[in-house]
Amino acid sequence: MKGTRHRSALVVALALLAGTVAAVPTTAAEEPAFRDPSLPVSERVEDLLGRLTLDEKVSLLHQYQPAIPRLGIQSFRTGTEALHGVAWLGEATVFPQAIGLASTWDAELMERVGSAVGDEARGFQQERPAGWSLNLWAPVVNLLRDPRWGRNEEGYSEDPELTGALSTAYGEGLTGGDPDHLKTAPTLKHYLANNNEWHRTTTSSDLRPRVAKEYDEAAFRPAIEADAATGVMSSYNLVNGRPATVNPDLDDVVRKWSSYDLLNVTDAFAPGNIPGDQKYYPTLAEGDAAALKAGIDSFTDNNADSSVTTGAVKSALEQGLLEESDIEEAAGHILSVRVRLGEFDPGGGKYGSIDKSVINSPAHRKLAREAAAEGAVLLKNDSALPLKKSENDVAVVGPLADTLYTDWYSGTLPYAVTPAEGIAAKLGTSVSSSEGVDRIALRNTETGKYVTAGTDADGEPLKETTASGAATQFDVFDWGAGIVTLRSAANGKYVGYNWSSFVNDQTQPNGWFVQQQFVPELQDDGTYLLRYAGYETRE
Repeated sequence: MKGTRHRSALVVALALLAGTVAAVPTTAAEEPAFRDPSLPVSERVEDLLGRLTLDEKVSLLHQYQPAIPRLGIQSFRTGTEALHGVAWLGEATVFPQAIGLASTWDAELMERVGSAVGDEARGFQQERPAGWSLNLWAPVVNLLRDPRWGRNEEGYSEDPELTGALSTAYGEGLTGGDPDHLKTAPTLKHYLANNNEWHRTTTSSDLRPRVAKEYDEAAFRPAIEADAATGVMSSYNLVNGRPATVNPDLDDVVRKWSSYDLLNVTDAFAPGNIPGDQKYYPTLAEGDAAALKAGIDSFTDNNADSSVTTGAVKSALEQGLLEESDIEEAAGHILSVRVRLGEFDPGGGKYGSIDKSVINSPAHRKLAREAAAEGAVLLKNDSALPLKKSENDVAVVGPLADTLYTDWYSGTLPYAVTPAEGIAAKLGTSVSSSEGVDRIALRNTETGKYVTAGTDADGEPLKETTASGAATQFDVFDWGAGIVTLRSAANGKYVGYNWSSFVNDQTQPNGWFVQQQFVPELQDDGTYLLRYAGYETRE
């Protein structure tokens, strides 16, 4: 079911048949058409739209869609993060990062990983924890144009063909391969040309037509054409001077790639940017109206508070910026996906019986190990590998020798094995390990005082003291390009910024890109200025 619905014709037809219909006896137990899985999706959606009030249709346009008790409809939420496993819902199988999965160059493996992730997303459905949804925000298909982008680990490649092939495979695993009966509903991120964090809401990615068609769009198109994704998320940036949230290509280009209804969503808080720092429309009502007309269906704004969005949409209706048909069009796209997910089918449809036993199952652990092994790239080997069990004098050296990092979109690790631990287990003996980093003290050259961290597990805001010892010492980890992170020797926590002060309270470098960054800048007098280089600092 796609395109504008002509419900007025349906209403006329029903009116002409009113006498006949009235003569047919009905029973109180008769199920409404939207709950009949034998009917086409389009008929089920039309039936449900016809039962909803205008206010109820408007309520569907926010990320947090409320329950409609009079129709027995549960609440629905767009967006579970599932970049390389189900994230933020508790322990789940954590597969290698997306760029690691891409290093396998194995579409068949990617589809199996996607299927496992889709199963685990379904596995949470019996309990429906906060933040859960069958609308998954993955995969990321933004092309890795510049190694300085702080989010390259989320994508697959700088090449649109490889990115398109792998995202299609991952998406087919997530959906189950049947667009009429969806295991989950994956959403491609972030449309379009999203590659920088520095002023990401006000910078414009200026694309010549050939670049847009043959490069950036070419990464998104394959999964949509293959019905391996059910929509896109608009990006924060502008494209050729227009905010991506109101980019008419969402309708005019993206929807033409598929014969199925697509559910397009905004990135978090992006609607508020339109009258905010983008200043593209003067009011939220005008901005939301433009977004709906451009092809957005669901607004991710103000967290769980839908009132701002619904109020703006209703205001746009009152002002004549929107018509009810615009609301119905977007609501229809959303309901099409919900119908195909089996929400209104007996027992939850084809995948309704999947339960939490699939989460972190032995089979999925084995698959994660396979993906990690296949994605490993050996850059150099001076006859050291493979290690022999007869080796009894082995050292594992480097910043990650005995550390396992997680990223912003990682699930909660059900177990962890560091390189040193894995090698020791393989050899059946103990190994030596060292991070090989420098330990320094930071002193204010004007006062002679030392920068001092808190000694308890939660850390404290950094301050200057005359003390010495572990509280004034930091381990320096080199991230390349002059960027370092600092870990307090006092409590083993990294120094981060909490928007008011610097605190040694971070378990490890993390964030949607690493935000615990500093740059030591050499001064003319031979001293160093330590500059914070975290959030929105040129990445």
